[in-house]
Amino acid sequence: MLREERNPPTDALKRRIMTRFALWGAGVAVASATGMLSKVPARLMVPLIVGGIVAPTIAYATSPRLKTLAREVGIHNLSLFHTWRVVGTAAFLHYGSKDQLPPGFVRNAAWGDLIASAFAAALVVLPRNRATYLAFHTFGFADFVTALATGLTLTQRGDARMRTIATFPLALIPLFGVGLSGAAHLIAFDLLRQSSAGADSSCT
Repeated sequence: MLREERNPPTDALKRRIMTRFALWGAGVAVASATGMLSKVPARLMVPLIVGGIVAPTIAYATSPRLKTLAREVGIHNLSLFHTWRVVGTAAFLHYGSKDQLPPGFVRNAAWGDLIASAFAAALVVLPRNRATYLAFHTFGFADFVTALATGLTLTQRGDARMRTIATFPLALIPLFGVGLSGAAHLIAFDLLRQSSAGADSSCT
């Protein structure tokens, strides 16, 4: 019995993960909708976003059960998950059209997300091999780095429009979606590391 509690079935583990993700998203929604996030110093927003990527990645790295689950999900499904980033594109363009986000940030974040989401969707028909997945996740993660660097630079320059990312519902993208996607990229890199160069069939 104790053994079962320490090693819950995959379905139970999935439910626990989904519950924690739901609580995370709900927490961001409440904090942004009530204005709590707007009170956080602008210079701390990027560390919060990065923390959202690092926390689930550490959980994965330190849990054999999560590593096993990631292998079961597979790199293909982890990659297709990034199609959601078209939502980020739409949101950034919408707020940018109202001059509520700096043009430089919209250009780097929105169009990068659009390419990443299109690339992810194209994986349905592209060859399912190591090179394709590596190219996708390298681009996708570089897009996050570029967007974060742009946001940090504009924040340091005092562009008040960057405070919009702390408002509801936009805050859900950098403080929830980016965390999940960034961690998914890093987990995918680890799965690619585990696979041999000649074992492309294992990347399905």
